Amino acid sequence: MPLYDFSNLTIDKTISPLDTMIVPGRKEQYFEIGHRALELVEFAARLCEKPHFPNILDFGCGYARVLRWLRPRHHYAEITACELEQEAIDFSALHWGAIPVRSHRDISRIKFDRKFDLVWCGSVLTHLDLPQWEQTLDMLIDATNECGVIILTLQGRFFASALANKQRYVADDVDQTSLLDDFKRNGFAYQKYFDRPDYGITLSAPEWVTRLISKRTNVILRSYIEESWGMQDVVILYKAENYFAKVL
Repeated sequence: MPLYDFSNLTIDKTISPLDTMIVPGRKEQYFEIGHRALELVEFAARLCEKPHFPNILDFGCGYARVLRWLRPRHHYAEITACELEQEAIDFSALHWGAIPVRSHRDISRIKFDRKFDLVWCGSVLTHLDLPQWEQTLDMLIDATNECGVIILTLQGRFFASALANKQRYVADDVDQTSLLDDFKRNGFAYQKYFDRPDYGITLSAPEWVTRLISKRTNVILRSYIEESWGMQDVVILYKAENYFAKVL
């Protein structure tokens, strides 16, 4: 269900030939998922009473699937585009005036020259093993200004159900049986792609995620919404340093 009307926005629909997120014959779906991300950003802004985001980070920006929507809505903002592929951040800089920052598989090597009022992290934690998952979460929290907002997308019960129900074209290139077994047992599961030893599919149950976040005393969990960005869940965090005592 649409949350907000952004029909008045003019969106640059320039597509890079290197963009692998577009399914042939389903280009509009690509733009719809970007539009949905902007709706979720607006929801988070109202939920957290943050009307303006002067500094925005699109972490795992790809070829601007979401950034192309953030730019016209937050035209005043400085937007940092962070991605592993140099071509992707160059593309975002060229067309949307983003500040390009090269990401790195070693999270400790990612450096920003500022902190952010909004962090969008779409479909990144959905591909990391447990150490990288936690390291990335802590890095993004640290990179966020006080009273800033962090939005994470995750693969939870809905994605796991699609696997369990043998839905076609869902994670066909991982060991699905082991992935689901680990998910049932631990609430968290990661399996490498058959053809990419450094990358894979991650499942995380809501109770596992909330328990892990509860150990961080510097963020408030404002919302956990299942199946709200395509097949993915959405978590909204609010940065508040030393807000909670260490009680867990």
